[in-house]
Amino acid sequence: MKIRVYYEDTDSGGVVYHSNYLNFMERARTEWLRDLGIGQHALKTNDNLMFVVSTITIDYKKPAILDDELTVQTDLLSMRSCSIDLKQQIFRKKELLTKSIVTVACIDANQLKPVKIPTTIRKLMELL
Repeated sequence: MKIRVYYEDTDSGGVVYHSNYLNFMERARTEWLRDLGIGQHALKTNDNLMFVVSTITIDYKKPAILDDELTVQTDLLSMRSCSIDLKQQIFRKKELLTKSIVTVACIDANQLKPVKIPTTIRKLMELL
């Protein structure tokens, strides 16, 4: 997923503020699901399910700056009954800026408790 760095993403020095990398990765995870045919709004409305971040580790390698065009790459690492692990990396051209491992849990939207990832969604993710 391509993202342009805007002024609002940066600190006073024109460098992307550290928490905005999390926003970029969130957008990329949403688009990753959308590319699989999984809309998060429909998932909650129709199936009473949500995917939420339960753990994230992030390694900042180099800074992104104002007007950079970034690519956020999202790859499935593993899947358990109620969660998935994703590797997300942010690049400026071919230069690695940030890498992370994100664990996303599938939860019941009302009870906010983990539930098994539906078989239909598991099958879509396994195709990647």
